[in-house]
Amino acid sequence: MVSTLIAGVILTVLAWLGLQIAVVHGKYVTDKIAEGRYHKGPFRNRDGETNE
Repeated sequence: MVSTLIAGVILTVLAWLGLQIAVVHGKYVTDKIAEGRYHKGPFRNRDGETNE
């Protein structure tokens, strides 16, 4: 049986890893937006052009 402390440590590590993934992905997206090479999400209008 897994103790409560071990379960808490495992969940904490998983949350930390998820946060690291979110930060790395966010940095990637913001860098691509700054370069003008991110063509996904709300940055395109109906004609497929960027809103810059």
